[in-house]
Amino acid sequence: MLHFLEVKHATTRQVWDGPRDGATTTLVLGTIRRKGTLDAILGSYSSRKLGLIKPITRAVLRVGLFELLYLDNTPTHAVVHSAVNNMRALGRPQDASFVNALLRGIRRAVNQVMHEEAKDLRRTLPREDFSWLFPRSVFPDRNTKPAEFLAARGSTSRWIAARRLEELGVDRALVCLDLQASTPLTYLRPAPGRLEAVREKLVAAGVSVSDGPHAALLTIPPNVKVGELFELCGNDIVVQDAVASQVAPFLAPEKGWRVLDLCAAPGGKATHLAQLGAEVTAWDIDPERLAVVAENAERLGLTNLVCGDPEGEYDAVLVDAPCSNTGVLARRPEARWRVKQRHLKNLIERQRKVLRVGADHVRPGGVLVYSTCSLEPDENRGVIDFHLERGGFRLESDRTCYPDESGGDGGYMARLLREEPGPG
Repeated sequence: MLHFLEVKHATTRQVWDGPRDGATTTLVLGTIRRKGTLDAILGSYSSRKLGLIKPITRAVLRVGLFELLYLDNTPTHAVVHSAVNNMRALGRPQDASFVNALLRGIRRAVNQVMHEEAKDLRRTLPREDFSWLFPRSVFPDRNTKPAEFLAARGSTSRWIAARRLEELGVDRALVCLDLQASTPLTYLRPAPGRLEAVREKLVAAGVSVSDGPHAALLTIPPNVKVGELFELCGNDIVVQDAVASQVAPFLAPEKGWRVLDLCAAPGGKATHLAQLGAEVTAWDIDPERLAVVAENAERLGLTNLVCGDPEGEYDAVLVDAPCSNTGVLARRPEARWRVKQRHLKNLIERQRKVLRVGADHVRPGGVLVYSTCSLEPDENRGVIDFHLERGGFRLESDRTCYPDESGGDGGYMARLLREEPGPG
């Protein structure tokens, strides 16, 4: 599967249909998230140039190394044995001895040390309770090649690493990228007034619950299946990212406002707006995904949310635009490798168009909110500034949320007001 994802530039959602066990999910998604770090280490120890190794062999090596360095429940000999068997089963028996020697060599070379002993960042890979210490440098020097260092240690494309470096500096950028390469927590947004009741239900069922990154959320460990959560608290919860859950309060609808949510699927923000008292019309270009919004509204008992085409003007319009997803790389791990910097131009054109469509439905004096799950300034404030040049709106406020302040997620939101016509 990992080989197919890389060669076809596909997403797990496109090729991973149907149920899957937790161990497989952890292994596949973890390997995708940490691919840049794994490749840096493999490249330092391999007798062959990494780019010349067959893609199927690279995939097996990455999975094996991820299991050796990031998972603690499988002995080294079992991991290597599985990797060797995979090479034979996948039609590359000639690479079996190479895979065996490389994985065993890395595992023999690396040692566990306390964090305070891990001072040379070129040779260390932090885990939660300890650090791996390599006998030689496996990562670029952070002082002379900071973008390359961030790309390898933070496991992302160099262009993304360079942008976070420019915005945040090397230390904070590394924290954010490491969060985005980790398994994300699950956040629940209980219905208004139901947070403590939901907490009590979950605790009574033996689910570990803690406070979320802001007051409206609860945090659940990533190993808890979402289906189990819905069985326990179905009509009281929405599973939603930390930043996404702030967009509806940022729009701040007054009770009874007519609000249009463009690009509404799967409905987290639309249902939130309805729970805040708005009369919501949800629309999405994909009819099948729009049907999911209707299902969520029915599950939550929201009679003030309808799905359909926009009609006339609204008190507020939310444009949650399609984007590069660089704010939610932990949840959409393939994006760090699939989205190239050159793709931003087409994305920005789409964002400008959908924002213009949304703006045309805002009444004079009404509110237009633009949001993305991107951290790229040209997809965010750049789109807003371009729109403001058309006239008719003024920017009230905007904010970029970085992963280190938003529970591991990132994104952007801007609130604009449509100017009312002057007298006469």
